[in-house]
Amino acid sequence: FFLSLSSGILCRRTSMASSAPAAAAAAPQQAPKVFNKGVVKQVMSGDTVVIRGVPRGGPPPERTLSLAGVTAPRPARRPNQNDAADSKDEPWAWQSREALRRKLVGKEVTFTVDYQVPSGREFGTVYLGQENVTKTMVAEGWVKIREGGRGDGEEWAELVRLGQSAEEAKRGVHAPPTDKAVRDIVWTVEEPRALVDRAKGKPIDAVIENVRDGSTVRAFLLPSFEYVTVMLTGVKAPMFKRSDKGEEAPEPFAAEAKFYTESRLLQRDVRIVLEGFSNQNFLGTVLHPVGNIAEFLLQDGFAKVADWSLSSLTEGRERYRAAENAAKAKKLRQWASYVAPARGNIVDKTFTGVVEEIVSAECVVVRAGGTSRKVWLASVRQPKKPAAEEGAEGKAAEAKKKLNAMYETPYAFEAREFLRKKLIGQKVKVEIDFVRAPQGNFPEKNSGTIMVGDVNIAEALVSRGLATVVRHRQDDDERSVHYDALMAAEAKAVKNEKGLHSKKEAPLHRINDLTGRDNKAIAERMLPSLQRAGRVAAVVEYVASGSRFRLYVPKETCLLSLVLAGISCPRTEGPSSPAEPLGNEAAQLARLMALQHEAEVEVEAIDKSGNFVGHLFVNSQNVAAALLEEGYATMHFSADRYRNYAALLAAETQAKNAKKGYWATYVEPKATEAPVERKDRKTDYKEVVVTEVCSATTFYAQSTASTASINAMMDSLGSQSGQLTPGAFKPKKGALCAARFSADQQWYRARVESIEGSNFEVVYIDYGNREKRKLGDIAALPVGSGFETTPGFAHKYSLAFVDPPVMADYEGEAKDYFAQLVLNKTLLLNSEYKDGEVEFVTLADPKTKADAATVMLASGLITMQKRREKYLAQLMKEYSEAQNAAKHARTGMWVYGDITPDDDKEFGYKK
Repeated sequence: FFLSLSSGILCRRTSMASSAPAAAAAAPQQAPKVFNKGVVKQVMSGDTVVIRGVPRGGPPPERTLSLAGVTAPRPARRPNQNDAADSKDEPWAWQSREALRRKLVGKEVTFTVDYQVPSGREFGTVYLGQENVTKTMVAEGWVKIREGGRGDGEEWAELVRLGQSAEEAKRGVHAPPTDKAVRDIVWTVEEPRALVDRAKGKPIDAVIENVRDGSTVRAFLLPSFEYVTVMLTGVKAPMFKRSDKGEEAPEPFAAEAKFYTESRLLQRDVRIVLEGFSNQNFLGTVLHPVGNIAEFLLQDGFAKVADWSLSSLTEGRERYRAAENAAKAKKLRQWASYVAPARGNIVDKTFTGVVEEIVSAECVVVRAGGTSRKVWLASVRQPKKPAAEEGAEGKAAEAKKKLNAMYETPYAFEAREFLRKKLIGQKVKVEIDFVRAPQGNFPEKNSGTIMVGDVNIAEALVSRGLATVVRHRQDDDERSVHYDALMAAEAKAVKNEKGLHSKKEAPLHRINDLTGRDNKAIAERMLPSLQRAGRVAAVVEYVASGSRFRLYVPKETCLLSLVLAGISCPRTEGPSSPAEPLGNEAAQLARLMALQHEAEVEVEAIDKSGNFVGHLFVNSQNVAAALLEEGYATMHFSADRYRNYAALLAAETQAKNAKKGYWATYVEPKATEAPVERKDRKTDYKEVVVTEVCSATTFYAQSTASTASINAMMDSLGSQSGQLTPGAFKPKKGALCAARFSADQQWYRARVESIEGSNFEVVYIDYGNREKRKLGDIAALPVGSGFETTPGFAHKYSLAFVDPPVMADYEGEAKDYFAQLVLNKTLLLNSEYKDGEVEFVTLADPKTKADAATVMLASGLITMQKRREKYLAQLMKEYSEAQNAAKHARTGMWVYGDITPDDDKEFGYKK
């Protein structure tokens, strides 16, 4: 497009050319004039022009020429460091310059140099085709005959006559001065934002006055005569920088890019769209009648896309990218050494699926074709903690041990919630933009765009100020294909001060963490409140297995661990243990059904690890029943104590009939083989010695039948203690060793439970007690004598049919009372049932036959479980009488009345 505006050549002739004007041929007595050709680059005033030649390997030579014998008014000059005062136009100076500019700029002319003054300034005549430009300017009154000027010949006489005629007619500069004769120039725009807002994105007429570099120009806006510096929005050309010595050091292609823009825009009539500002410079698009200069700079390799300003571009971002890509493909100029980045192998570049999980504001898990795939939102960065805060948090984390980054990072929770509510369970379209190859310990990353209908979810996230856009290197092509739209969305969020860009204080989320053993006491204090509340709204944050979940309860602003009541579910794969049959399948069903869905939770109790036991409902469906229905779980013996027992039983029966999951090989017993319901409780007492009490309901015991073996083992270890080498052994977690007991300084068999710095927590496997020891108190067991192969003599048990104190304040008292009752005593133990690896038993005094649980219940320090089995009726009666006696006597936990949950409607109970 622009090539036709700037084509021209420069030639010197030693004789009259056949195309020379006739006026020159009328003076045969003079020496032949030298005629030159060039293109008018710039008009300085009504009587002075800059003419350039042909470019040869770089910008062409230039000559400044003043019209001989005439003078024009001087235009105002821009203030500078040497002359800070504003200068004013001489009357009609602008109009005079404009008349010559419109006639000559960008056009090929012929000119002669008539003479040169001592300062080096050249004077001569310019011809536009056959037209003598000096005569035209004199005739139109835009220049005057120079005072004191002298000439001879017909040409000079004609100039004088033309000047007199213009003066008599009061044309041009001879007209009386008016308010339009002198411009009111605004050299510095004091409020750039106001000017941009006033323009409203509409094109403004302008004249380019100067080209600083390929992508920066200075212009007069018309008709306001505001002098502005405009950086082309969305592009950046090579610049002219200053070296340390103050010398100009142009970047590669800087001179060529400047000439490219200069030859097309300098002193041309253009239209400028103001789109933003940076300090006192404006961002804008310069529109020439034949096109947008920025696009041509990009497609010819003279400029690169500037991401930082592209977001301000009113329109045409896609065209800018396309123009730059075309230059890259052709390896033009700045892209001569460009090498396209090696991209990872993209499998299924576009696919549809259902969102399964929001990992973070950057990462989403999408399930497609039965496979879960992680997709990172391309060019998006989630909210991060400020660096100073991260350091402080790191120190605090060592003391507090637990922090949840999502809740404590400003706007991270809001970002996650926005994605969760928009995406979880929704069908989406995924477009993979690029695959980042594995780096170190980081796996391959599929980065792309997620669309929900016509909405780009990343753009929506950024526009709300809930994420920021990654600033890629200029040569980094691994970015979102919608990068410009993301930048525009971020610019909008910044302007509207949304989210991360808000000047207001970031929202805080104070979360009460009830998860884990360390927070068990807090969880127990919350239990009555949660029980009275009935069903409460929650969000499923994590699925550990088919029956174990971590929930966020907004009403209580707490995190809690939940174990589904009434079912047994196989374990999933762990760090050191394989998954149980159907364990992974159960967990996957729970994930698909509940993960990050809005749910309802109904809490029944709390277990010894601080996990709440209760029911979880998603879309009004009981998750436990869904697991039973698919055969991924079985009913727990305690299921009959809950109100939804019938629904759970029906779900399990359905799975049995359909032979699903666990019941795939199940055979219904024949009627003749139907098991006879137990009428009496079986008792098979064995004599034990209680060696350690762990809590109000758990303990370790040795069988009295093993007493001789234990004594022999201890004697053997004691006799070999001189061979032990304390400190030389480097134990690992789970390793068997010999440990010196602090109370008697004797050596016993032990197992390392945990390691914290130089402290080793060990459990004495023949007695059940535990303590922390230093490395100097630990040694390797002697080889032989069965020290490593003989199982520990102490076994862990729990009292059956009872629960520990529901109030944490009574835990210590209850444990101490239980220890007084049973520790180091010989008792009768009867195994009642097993739940996983835990054996539940009853303890009785050999002489009085008094049941230990009955005594504990009568003390008011534990509570009984309600069991409906007929064979347990007599035992339940005894336990109930003991507990009721404690209630009536206001003993232990019952001192202030009934501590069990109320069943009244006002306390949230629902049938």
